[in-house]
Amino acid sequence: MSEDRPDTTPDATPETPADPSPQTGPDPGTDRARPSRNQLYKTLWRWHFYAGLLVTPLLVLLAVTGGIYLFKPAYENWVYKDLRTVHAPQGASAKPVPLAAQVDAVRKAKPEATVQSVTPPSDRTHSTMVTLAADGGGPWAPTVSVYVNPYDGKVLGSVDNARTFMQKVRDLHGNLLSGTVGDRLVELTASWAAILTCTGLYLWWRARPRRGRTGRRGLRRWHATVGAAVSVFLLLLIATGLPWTGLWGQQLQKVITATKQGAPSAEDYKVSSKIPATTADRLTSNPDTSVPWAAEKVQVPTSQTDGEHQGHEGHAGHMAGQGGNSVASGSLPIEQAVAVAHRERVPGTFTVTLPQGPKGVYTISGKSEADPAKQRTLFLDQYSGKVLASYGWPQYGLLSKLVEEGIALHQGERFGLPNLLVALGTCLAVIGMAVSGVVMWWRRRPTGKGLGAPRRAQDARVTRGVALIMLVLGVAMPLAGISMLAVLTLDWLVIRRTAPLRRFFG
Repeated sequence: MSEDRPDTTPDATPETPADPSPQTGPDPGTDRARPSRNQLYKTLWRWHFYAGLLVTPLLVLLAVTGGIYLFKPAYENWVYKDLRTVHAPQGASAKPVPLAAQVDAVRKAKPEATVQSVTPPSDRTHSTMVTLAADGGGPWAPTVSVYVNPYDGKVLGSVDNARTFMQKVRDLHGNLLSGTVGDRLVELTASWAAILTCTGLYLWWRARPRRGRTGRRGLRRWHATVGAAVSVFLLLLIATGLPWTGLWGQQLQKVITATKQGAPSAEDYKVSSKIPATTADRLTSNPDTSVPWAAEKVQVPTSQTDGEHQGHEGHAGHMAGQGGNSVASGSLPIEQAVAVAHRERVPGTFTVTLPQGPKGVYTISGKSEADPAKQRTLFLDQYSGKVLASYGWPQYGLLSKLVEEGIALHQGERFGLPNLLVALGTCLAVIGMAVSGVVMWWRRRPTGKGLGAPRRAQDARVTRGVALIMLVLGVAMPLAGISMLAVLTLDWLVIRRTAPLRRFFG
């Protein structure tokens, strides 16, 4: 939100020409009586201006890709309809082929691949999805999904999850297709977008434009009003997106772990198997088969073998037993693991991750995108079918619950269509405000005299007060704080000491 209001103080310069209609902004007489208040307005306007200048291009990109990704479920159900749905036969042929036979069909079709997990059909009209580990995938989906007709065991086709359109959109939204560097830029953009929103709210409140429906004033009024209207939703999207970022998200995970607000450890349960060291990897990186965010770093128990219970380094995310193409000798068929899932009432569509070697376990992950409270994760002994550990919503800490609820809100799924429409509307509003902010700046820019930024505040008390506010925001959002220090240092050492630069930046 960029409040494009000219400076109404007596020290206005050509860079910020006086507004001939003061009744549309703060009352000049009032401002002269309260210079500190006007200085605060100018200072926050200046921060708002440069925050917009810094993040607008990437913020628009995030809004576009985020708006597109909201439609991922509907889009992929449409694009992959021939793979994901089947015609349920009648009569004797209506009985499904055993899951083990369906997995074997995939192994025959993809003998070089490693079977990672199986997602049984959610109803009679859906296919079975067998997930294969694949090399060279993206950070979210280094897998291949193979779809099998459950009634005849025939392979319908496969999808490389790292190369789908929606995966590219997600990669662009999450890290700009640039790995760690892109992730940090996205986090920086989100952090400054929060500052942009907060300063814009103050500018709207201080100088609510009540007159002028067309032209420059009309655009300014639209920009400020829309910005104020969506500010809460925008801040919510920012807050729920930050847990996915590298630096901020890692620090949040540390806080959750230190305060014991995450998913419980398997050590909290009386299981007969030893617990391996905590793994930092995901149980599975396929977005369709991933375990809940809060359970990604839990310790995974191992199965009993040869009459002993031994620890095993690793996780159940990738099956490695006997070359990766079969489970260990004597382990239960996958149908029994599915039966245990039904017996334990794992809700929604669940995924069964196959054991990793002779000491691995079956991992059953059930989740509902619309209701995080339905999440459930089970670890089963691959030989006896015994439930070694069970994690569900009641065992999640408060912070983990907030993160999971936030993810569902962020993806537009928590409250169905209304949630999606609000998220989409916020994305469209961000794009509109970015465009209108640029147009307003272009119309009032001083030709040949610099950027036309609001003037610096002259009141030292205001400057210190705003600096303190920014310090608090910088601590809460470290990348924003680091960038603030870098900009202020550059301003103090270079810009203020160089006349051309001082005139250009204002």
